[in-house]
Amino acid sequence: MEVAPEIRIDVGSRLGRRFRAITERRPLICHGLSLNLGAPAPLDEAYLQRIKQFLVEYTVRCYREHLSYCADDGHLYDLLPIPFTEDAAHYVAERIKQHG
Repeated sequence: MEVAPEIRIDVGSRLGRRFRAITERRPLICHGLSLNLGAPAPLDEAYLQRIKQFLVEYTVRCYREHLSYCADDGHLYDLLPIPFTEDAAHYVAERIKQHG
């Protein structure tokens, strides 16, 4: 089963219990939408910790994320492309290494 962790973080009560029951029966992979890897803004450390906790709590087998940016001085609610350049690739790779 694949989910976007952003929509499941902090889900409690009945929906949280149902989600937990499903993840105990099925392998879980995640496809993120909001890490903002390509943005010039610093990575959101608190958000990264929430994602990490989710991945550990639900024993997520694989986590993928868009190589894009979606925030600067607030969330843009869209996935914007990074430049198709070697510099942009190195920039994103360094940001990923910070938290890999």
